[in-house]
Amino acid sequence: MPGKTAVGGTFAVIHSGHHALFAECVNTGLDITVGITLKPLAYKYHPVPSFDQRTKMVLDYFKLVFDLTPEIYPLADHYGPVVLDSNYKYLVTSEENLPYACEINNIRQSKGFEPVAIRLVRTVKAFDGRPISTTRFLNGEIDLDGGPQRDRIRRICEW
Repeated sequence: MPGKTAVGGTFAVIHSGHHALFAECVNTGLDITVGITLKPLAYKYHPVPSFDQRTKMVLDYFKLVFDLTPEIYPLADHYGPVVLDSNYKYLVTSEENLPYACEINNIRQSKGFEPVAIRLVRTVKAFDGRPISTTRFLNGEIDLDGGPQRDRIRRICEW
Protein backbone atom coordinates (compact mmCIF):
# COMPACT_ATOMS: atom_id res chain seq x y z
CA MET A 1 0.00 0.00 0.00
CA PRO A 2 1.56 3.31 -1.08
CA GLY A 3 0.18 5.41 1.78
CA LYS A 4 -2.43 7.92 2.74
CA THR A 5 -2.79 11.65 3.38
CA ALA A 6 -4.95 13.19 6.11
CA VAL A 7 -6.40 16.60 6.89
CA GLY A 8 -8.93 17.57 9.53
CA GLY A 9 -11.21 20.39 10.54
CA THR A 10 -14.69 21.55 11.36
CA PHE A 11 -15.56 22.73 7.83
CA ALA A 12 -18.71 24.65 8.85
CA VAL A 13 -18.32 26.46 5.52
CA ILE A 14 -15.72 25.82 2.84
CA HIS A 15 -13.56 28.94 2.36
CA SER A 16 -10.28 29.76 0.58
CA GLY A 17 -8.20 28.50 3.49
CA HIS A 18 -9.84 25.10 3.13
CA HIS A 19 -9.31 25.21 -0.64
CA ALA A 20 -5.56 25.50 0.01
CA LEU A 21 -5.58 22.59 2.49
CA PHE A 22 -7.55 20.35 0.14
CA ALA A 23 -5.34 21.20 -2.85
CA GLU A 24 -2.24 20.28 -0.83
CA CYS A 25 -3.83 16.93 0.00
CA VAL A 26 -4.43 16.24 -3.67
CA ASN A 27 -0.83 17.29 -4.48
CA THR A 28 0.48 14.35 -2.44
CA GLY A 29 -1.02 11.95 -4.97
CA LEU A 30 -2.14 9.56 -2.22
CA ASP A 31 -5.54 8.45 -0.95
CA ILE A 32 -7.06 11.23 1.15
CA THR A 33 -8.84 11.05 4.49
CA VAL A 34 -10.72 14.13 5.64
CA GLY A 35 -11.39 14.17 9.36
CA ILE A 36 -14.49 16.16 10.23
CA THR A 37 -14.97 17.13 13.85
CA LEU A 38 -17.80 15.82 15.97
CA LYS A 39 -19.39 17.74 18.82
CA PRO A 40 -18.13 18.86 21.31
CA LEU A 41 -14.83 19.16 19.41
CA ALA A 42 -16.76 21.09 16.75
CA TYR A 43 -17.89 23.69 19.29
CA LYS A 44 -17.24 27.16 17.96
CA TYR A 45 -18.40 30.70 18.61
CA HIS A 46 -20.77 30.37 15.68
CA PRO A 47 -23.35 27.85 14.45
CA VAL A 48 -21.94 24.60 13.11
CA PRO A 49 -24.00 22.53 10.66
CA SER A 50 -24.55 18.87 11.42
CA PHE A 51 -21.80 16.34 10.76
CA ASP A 52 -23.82 14.99 7.81
CA GLN A 53 -24.22 18.45 6.26
CA ARG A 54 -20.51 19.20 6.60
CA THR A 55 -19.63 15.79 5.19
CA LYS A 56 -21.80 16.47 2.15
CA MET A 57 -20.14 19.89 1.62
CA VAL A 58 -16.66 18.34 1.74
CA LEU A 59 -17.56 15.43 -0.56
CA ASP A 60 -19.31 17.76 -3.03
CA TYR A 61 -16.28 20.08 -3.06
CA PHE A 62 -13.79 17.27 -3.74
CA LYS A 63 -16.01 15.81 -6.46
CA LEU A 64 -16.56 19.15 -8.18
CA VAL A 65 -13.01 20.51 -7.96
CA PHE A 66 -10.83 17.39 -8.08
CA ASP A 67 -13.18 14.62 -9.28
CA LEU A 68 -12.14 12.63 -6.20
CA THR A 69 -13.96 11.08 -3.27
CA PRO A 70 -11.96 11.22 -0.04
CA GLU A 71 -12.58 8.94 2.89
CA ILE A 72 -14.45 10.78 5.66
CA TYR A 73 -13.47 10.12 9.26
CA PRO A 74 -15.50 11.46 12.22
CA LEU A 75 -13.01 13.23 14.52
CA ALA A 76 -13.74 12.91 18.22
CA ASP A 77 -10.24 14.17 19.12
CA HIS A 78 -7.38 16.12 17.54
CA TYR A 79 -5.56 13.00 16.33
CA GLY A 80 -7.96 10.82 14.37
CA PRO A 81 -6.94 7.85 12.28
CA VAL A 82 -3.35 9.04 11.77
CA VAL A 83 -2.37 7.69 15.22
CA LEU A 84 -4.18 4.39 14.59
CA ASP A 85 -2.98 3.48 11.10
CA SER A 86 0.69 3.23 10.15
CA ASN A 87 -0.14 3.69 6.44
CA TYR A 88 -0.45 7.46 6.72
CA LYS A 89 2.49 9.23 5.08
CA TYR A 90 1.36 12.88 5.08
CA LEU A 91 -0.60 15.16 7.36
CA VAL A 92 -1.74 18.44 5.82
CA THR A 93 -2.25 21.15 8.41
CA SER A 94 -2.57 24.87 8.91
CA GLU A 95 -0.18 26.93 10.99
CA GLU A 96 -2.89 27.14 13.66
CA ASN A 97 -2.98 23.36 14.08
CA LEU A 98 0.74 22.63 13.76
CA PRO A 99 1.08 21.74 17.49
CA TYR A 100 -1.44 18.91 17.03
CA ALA A 101 0.52 17.61 14.04
CA CYS A 102 3.64 17.45 16.21
CA GLU A 103 1.71 15.60 18.94
CA ILE A 104 0.45 13.15 16.32
CA ASN A 105 4.01 12.32 15.31
CA ASN A 106 4.99 11.81 18.95
CA ILE A 107 2.08 9.41 19.43
CA ARG A 108 2.93 7.58 16.18
CA GLN A 109 6.55 7.14 17.22
CA SER A 110 5.51 5.87 20.66
CA LYS A 111 3.52 3.16 18.82
CA GLY A 112 6.47 2.24 16.61
CA PHE A 113 5.02 3.96 13.50
CA GLU A 114 7.06 6.15 11.20
CA PRO A 115 6.30 9.85 11.65
CA VAL A 116 4.15 11.43 8.96
CA ALA A 117 5.56 14.19 6.79
CA ILE A 118 3.83 17.40 7.84
CA ARG A 119 2.71 19.49 4.88
CA LEU A 120 2.21 22.95 6.34
CA VAL A 121 -0.18 25.23 4.49
CA ARG A 122 0.33 28.89 5.24
CA THR A 123 -2.66 30.78 6.55
CA VAL A 124 -4.65 32.33 3.73
CA LYS A 125 -5.18 36.03 4.41
CA ALA A 126 -8.18 38.20 3.69
CA PHE A 127 -8.11 41.59 1.98
CA ASP A 128 -7.19 43.22 5.30
CA GLY A 129 -4.18 40.96 5.98
CA ARG A 130 -5.95 39.01 8.71
CA PRO A 131 -6.66 35.26 8.38
CA ILE A 132 -9.70 34.02 6.52
CA SER A 133 -11.93 32.13 8.93
CA THR A 134 -15.45 30.81 9.16
CA THR A 135 -16.09 33.08 12.14
CA ARG A 136 -15.11 36.18 10.17
CA PHE A 137 -17.29 35.07 7.25
CA LEU A 138 -20.31 34.41 9.48
CA ASN A 139 -19.78 37.75 11.24
CA GLY A 140 -20.08 39.50 7.88
CA GLU A 141 -16.49 40.77 7.85
CA ILE A 142 -15.36 38.90 4.72
CA ASP A 143 -16.63 36.72 1.92
CA LEU A 144 -15.47 33.12 1.43
CA ASP A 145 -12.48 34.27 -0.62
CA GLY A 146 -11.38 36.85 1.94
CA GLY A 147 -12.78 39.89 0.20
CA PRO A 148 -14.95 42.45 1.94
CA GLN A 149 -18.62 41.51 1.99
CA ARG A 150 -20.85 43.80 -0.07
CA ASP A 151 -22.85 44.96 2.96
CA ARG A 152 -19.62 45.93 4.70
CA ILE A 153 -18.49 47.91 1.64
CA ARG A 154 -21.85 49.70 1.56
CA ARG A 155 -21.63 50.60 5.28
CA ILE A 156 -18.09 51.93 4.88
CA CYS A 157 -19.05 53.99 1.83
CA GLU A 158 -22.05 55.48 3.66
CA TRP A 159 -19.74 57.06 6.27
